[in-house]
Amino acid sequence: MSLKREALKYAKHPGRIFPRLRDKLLGFLSFFLARAWVNLRGRDALRGGRRIFLFGAFGGRRYDDNSAALFEYMVQNHPEIDSYWVIRKDAFFGKAPERPLPDRSRVVFKDTFRGNILALIADVFVYSHGRYDITDYPKRDTPTAFCVMLDHEFTALKKTSMDTLPSGEKIWKPALELDLIASGSESEARIHREEWGIPSEKIAVTGLARYDRLLSLARAGFAPPRKILYMPTWREWNSRRLSLSGTEFYRQARAFIADRAMNEVLSRSGYTLQVYVHLWMREFFEDLRKNFSLENVEILDQEADLQKVLVASALLVTDYSSICWDFLFLDRPVLFYQFDRDEYLEKTGSYIDLRKDLFGPVALTAEEASAWVRRFIEEGFSAAPFRSRMEEMKTFAFAYRDGKNCQRLAREILSRQKAFQAGIS
Repeated sequence: MSLKREALKYAKHPGRIFPRLRDKLLGFLSFFLARAWVNLRGRDALRGGRRIFLFGAFGGRRYDDNSAALFEYMVQNHPEIDSYWVIRKDAFFGKAPERPLPDRSRVVFKDTFRGNILALIADVFVYSHGRYDITDYPKRDTPTAFCVMLDHEFTALKKTSMDTLPSGEKIWKPALELDLIASGSESEARIHREEWGIPSEKIAVTGLARYDRLLSLARAGFAPPRKILYMPTWREWNSRRLSLSGTEFYRQARAFIADRAMNEVLSRSGYTLQVYVHLWMREFFEDLRKNFSLENVEILDQEADLQKVLVASALLVTDYSSICWDFLFLDRPVLFYQFDRDEYLEKTGSYIDLRKDLFGPVALTAEEASAWVRRFIEEGFSAAPFRSRMEEMKTFAFAYRDGKNCQRLAREILSRQKAFQAGIS
């Protein structure tokens, strides 16, 4: 996050300034004190025979995603392992999320003395975004930790920024720190290997952990979906702005949400358009909520349980968000509203052909997107015209749809971590 955006965040919430500065200072001190204590006592003595697994996501900002799904599985199925969720203290004590937080005994606060001690002596790190989900210690300070990257998303619609090594080789820099990465399918494994530069021996095709919970929720027998979810992703080229109100993104999103014809159909049919703002655009969340007061439009809180929102939705409208794969997993239709497709391809890029490989209709204007939403409502959300492509892309994205991804992941981690420990002993 840029300094401008950081300043904006605290200008809107001045009450957060002192607690965050205090936590930063204490975190700085504990960083060195914890390392000194581990050097003095020794890792084995502090570990005391325990097997310690640390899980985290979103830089410690929330409890969610693939890491949370696997954490819950490990707590329930492997009591012989001390599994802990790493989260920032302000996030834990902030507004309660719809998805219940772990029991306090299973929580470790990031950058505290205890959190840093556990990071220095842990056997395994499991994270969705990077090691910073759990700790700021470099890999050399945590030589006993087997590092597992679950990733936040199924990788296809968004190219990852690459780094150039002194040798000239291009690689995804976090790949240098991981010991295992989970892939959702053979196609994603190929991207991890050929595009990200991850060796084959560090890749396991297990399926994404969060799909197990999504499948369980879908089978739970909720009422028929009466919602339509609009979930656009963020644009990196807007990341340093103090406001999105003057951007093409905001104008196009607003034009779609406020479209009169669509809102009339929503009103007659009894459907609600729910809007979920991407985490990295959360500083604009309050502005967005204030600017929309349409009867059939609901701006969701950041604390919403997104998987429950998906299960309650009959149609997903997105642009390039990986959430489209979750909706495909549910076998439900997706509308791609890509008003800035050429700019996105130029500045970000995609591993698949956005003009040929998408598994739903594409709208390039707000009017087209509105027309498609109205058509889906009138036709009972039938995906029949796109069924063939949906089935092809299911094969592309999902190696498994059996609710056992966490089981496969746990088996891979436990067996590989055992070999890893034997190698460093």
